[in-house]
Amino acid sequence: MPRVIAIIPARLASSRFPGKPLVAISGVPLVEHVRRRALLSPAVDDAIVATCDTEILETVTGAGGHAVLTSDRHERCTTRVEEAMHHFEADVVIIVQGDEPLIRPDMLDLAVRPLLEHAGIDCVNVLSPIVGDGDLADTSIVKAAVDQKGFILFYSRAPIPVYQKPGLCPIYRQTGIIAFRLAFLREYTTMPETPFERVESIDMLRVLEHGRRVAGVVTQHVNIGVDYPRDVKRVEQILAGDPDQRAIHDRIQQKVSEVRRC
Repeated sequence: MPRVIAIIPARLASSRFPGKPLVAISGVPLVEHVRRRALLSPAVDDAIVATCDTEILETVTGAGGHAVLTSDRHERCTTRVEEAMHHFEADVVIIVQGDEPLIRPDMLDLAVRPLLEHAGIDCVNVLSPIVGDGDLADTSIVKAAVDQKGFILFYSRAPIPVYQKPGLCPIYRQTGIIAFRLAFLREYTTMPETPFERVESIDMLRVLEHGRRVAGVVTQHVNIGVDYPRDVKRVEQILAGDPDQRAIHDRIQQKVSEVRRC
């Protein structure tokens, strides 16, 4: 079977929420929510945090996890992940953004499956539903337009499309779960930065602007990231009130307790 590694890029210097990877959410650092949930996926052989901050590395390793230090000069999380992969062997790499503490393990399975089933697919992005006009207007949420075959046409932080007539269009919220064949991830770092990538600050636009394709796979679970301090309370309310999320949270707490006993 192909070896699959999840890499969680994380850094303290966030412009909207400095220090957020280490903020406690229901008693667990944000980055640890993500790493432990990734490890619950049957598709994943290991989950590793890639960071330029020793505080994050020490937090992860102190919890029994794996982490690696990378350069502090990366402007794109994708290039940080590619640097981290120089330390490891894998066939498939899943980038799992370190600020999405409500990811479900089956989302990682969903990301990997097209790569295992279709040799012509090199990159897969998990998408989730847009909820209302607030999501469409929120520039911290990246929107993805999908074609009739399930491939992504374009990404934007703007509310797309502009509806000149009533209708339904396949527009989704980009989640921070993107699976690459390792060879294509290496190729990504050799591609020159592109105009839309630069102005929108969306890594995956580089792939599209160079004429390559990204397959979109849709989960019906609404994914919520932590972009601002106010999002912490929202996530904690979901963890307390959603039975499925509560169950996953209990599993990651049990998992780290088992590691500490060992």
